[in-house]
Amino acid sequence: MHVSLSHWILATLVVSNPYVAASLPPAISQNCFQIAVHPLPIQQVASYFPPREIADLLATEAIRRTIALYPLVIDGRDWDSLGNIFADNAVANYSDPIGVVEGPSGIKSGLQPGLAQFAGTQHMLGASVIDVCSPDSAISVTYYTASHFLSSNSTATSITDDSQVLYAYGQYQDTWKRQKDGTWKIIYRNLVYMGPLISDVS
Repeated sequence: MHVSLSHWILATLVVSNPYVAASLPPAISQNCFQIAVHPLPIQQVASYFPPREIADLLATEAIRRTIALYPLVIDGRDWDSLGNIFADNAVANYSDPIGVVEGPSGIKSGLQPGLAQFAGTQHMLGASVIDVCSPDSAISVTYYTASHFLSSNSTATSITDDSQVLYAYGQYQDTWKRQKDGTWKIIYRNLVYMGPLISDVS
């Protein structure tokens, strides 16, 4: 199991390399750069989010709430709720072996087999920057740390060594669109790893 797990994650890292050079993307509005379809290089991310006034506080908070919902859905394996986060025509780049997947059902089909190798996961969100670009479009970048627990025999109060846990660090780079019902959903997502995986898994 450990061999297949290592190959699954390492393949993802190769395709999601944040240091691959990319040309400056076009703007999606006069206020924002486009951060899809390809990942932004880590070194350039800050320049895409210059200081500015929050133009739409309600939209910003609605997006922030939906970002916070993602770990609850993934860690709870509540796959049907992916439709509350991703638009029906969403495109998500989770890299090989998952590749580019489309729509909530495609995202579920891409993520579910890989995460099934773990007894549990915990996705912790960190810094998050949201820019509302127009009345119906927005972009965001959110830091995350993901802990993947391998042992199904451990309890919540067990003490275990790090050979039973795998840690991943990265960003979610998202493009958002306001839906007809007024909710905000992701239409493009790039998952970008920011460092090596940490574990004694071999």
